[in-house]
Amino acid sequence: MTLSDISIHAFIQEHGIKNEAGIPLDFRDHLFLFDIYADQSPKLVCYKAAQIGFSTMAIIKSLWLAKCKRMDIIYTMPTAADVKDFVGGKINRIINQNPILLDYVKDKDSVEQKQVGDNIIYYRGTWTEKAAIAVSSDLNIHDEEDRSKQEVIQQYSSRLQHSKHKFEWHFSNPSVEGNGVSRYWSKSDQKHWFITCLGCNKEQYLSWPDSIDTDKKEFVCKHCGNILSREERRKGRWVKKFKDKEFSGYWISLLMAPWITADEIIKYHETKSAEYFANFVLGLPYVGEGNQVTPDIIYRNCTPDINSQERVVIGCDSGLKKHYVLGNRDGIFYAGITPTWDTIDSLLKKYERSVAVIDALPDLTEPRRLREKYPGRVFLCHYARDRKTYQIIRWGTGAEAGNVTVDRNRGLQMVIDDFALKKIPLQGTQDDWAEFESHWATLYKVTEMDTLGVPQSVWETSNGLDHFAHACLYWRVGMDKFKNDGGKIFTGESATFQSGPSIMPDKTMDFRVRPIYEEVEENDWRNTQ
Repeated sequence: MTLSDISIHAFIQEHGIKNEAGIPLDFRDHLFLFDIYADQSPKLVCYKAAQIGFSTMAIIKSLWLAKCKRMDIIYTMPTAADVKDFVGGKINRIINQNPILLDYVKDKDSVEQKQVGDNIIYYRGTWTEKAAIAVSSDLNIHDEEDRSKQEVIQQYSSRLQHSKHKFEWHFSNPSVEGNGVSRYWSKSDQKHWFITCLGCNKEQYLSWPDSIDTDKKEFVCKHCGNILSREERRKGRWVKKFKDKEFSGYWISLLMAPWITADEIIKYHETKSAEYFANFVLGLPYVGEGNQVTPDIIYRNCTPDINSQERVVIGCDSGLKKHYVLGNRDGIFYAGITPTWDTIDSLLKKYERSVAVIDALPDLTEPRRLREKYPGRVFLCHYARDRKTYQIIRWGTGAEAGNVTVDRNRGLQMVIDDFALKKIPLQGTQDDWAEFESHWATLYKVTEMDTLGVPQSVWETSNGLDHFAHACLYWRVGMDKFKNDGGKIFTGESATFQSGPSIMPDKTMDFRVRPIYEEVEENDWRNTQ
């Protein structure tokens, strides 16, 4: 029997493969990963909690596939610094603990790539487009995909075009729906880990909070209430929610890990944010209120009222195509796309009393020409935080007249709140504003630490197509010039929109995760496998 004939399971057991700490892999604890080792589906996606052993599995399996199946592989992490830490702190340590893996990579071994037999594994970041070119691949592995640059992840798929395999794996602690791994989850068979209670002999998957008794601090059966032993949680089977899907999908939460106690899960819920608990403990996207711009937030502003089109403000996001919106104190009446600056010039001529706020980058020439042609009417917008006065909008004076500086994330939140309060009428129907809405739909909010270690809410885009959202923000900045004129934006009711989970009296988060499927008693999908 040749090495290529031996399964990955037999390979691990025969050679006593160890993790980076030198501990032999123990399938008794990681039974929920057992079938994933054997999964040879071309496309795989995984919702996963933190620290469940998935990256270790991916590392060992990638080395085995490169050697035994002769695959060239690209393995990505979010940044080049992440790659350096990951290769040095995890991959190299796993290789050094296993003589057979050391033999695999003896010819060429560096941080950026490892030659395994006749094939190569490339380790790349995702925050530069150059990382996604130059090499071909049979398998792309995207680790921590939700923290990676989504446009570059998509570019990596072009590296598979020559291959007869075209394998791709997407796995991460999910962030929000519409970003990262969640884009593939809906295309997968959505396998769940079902265990059997020995008390009532009923199958079930573990979920929060139904599977934990917070008073006893024990895992319990959803049906009979009996305490579930570690052995009962450990033994189980993967069950497909759907058949005949493009991706092989797995959902792994910390509740499935037999070495994690119910008390630990409870403490995570009590001490961590709702976002952290969803992403890193439950292995689910965070769907808390205010973290995404739902279609209703935009469409609730549609109105049949005709805009006066007086005292117009133009907001323009620059680029190869210019996305712009036209509005005034009565709301927004038009959104358009143009390939040339002549259109913006003609709008400034058509609306003689209009002002325009234009993205200062990336075009350095035409916006400045328009500012010189229409002094006092055209302003260039720069994104920057004000750490001293904490202002959202700051108009330049003196030598800086003609410039305006905006806090990007707080500015976007301000506009989203205005839409939520129905303060920005949109002239027309939902069909008229469908493309406009689609740009807002790409936005999702995450919490990041700034350079001072202070947590900040940041609005990210899942695919880069958020141009109308920025054009709308520039329009809203321009409206700041006319705020004394009134209009619904400045005279509407006080804000009541909740932009995030609320704090309860017991200092926990009011947090609800939408189920990834509804339990059905009849025609149980477990019986269709």
